[in-house]
Amino acid sequence: MDLGPLRTLALSLNLGAHGVPATVTRPAPDDTPVVTTGIWITTPLEDPQPYGMDFQRAEPRRVMALPRSALASLPRETVIVAADTIGGATKTWRVDSLDRTDADVVRVILVAA
Repeated sequence: MDLGPLRTLALSLNLGAHGVPATVTRPAPDDTPVVTTGIWITTPLEDPQPYGMDFQRAEPRRVMALPRSALASLPRETVIVAADTIGGATKTWRVDSLDRTDADVVRVILVAA
C-alpha cells in the first residue's frame, strides 16, 4: 500500500492548521524569494550537555519545519521572514544549522537576524 498521498494530505493539513507564512531567501546565486508555510517545532529548554559542562543556553532552540517540495535546499545564512506565533508580527531569522531532513520536510535551527 502506497502511503505517499496520505503523508501529503497530513502535511497539508498540519501546515494549514499550525503553519505561519514564511518568505525564504537563500544566499546568492539562488536568491529568489520563495513564499511558503513553516511550522515552529517545540524543543526542550535545555539541550543535553556532557557531565561537567556549564549551562550554555538560556533559551529554547528555534526550530522550523519547511516543506521540501517548496525548497530544494536550505543552506546556512538563508534568511527567513516569518512570525514566531500564528498571527504575530513578522521577524527576520537566519538559518544557523540543519536540524534534520525527513521525507517531506526539512527542519532548520534559526537565530534572530
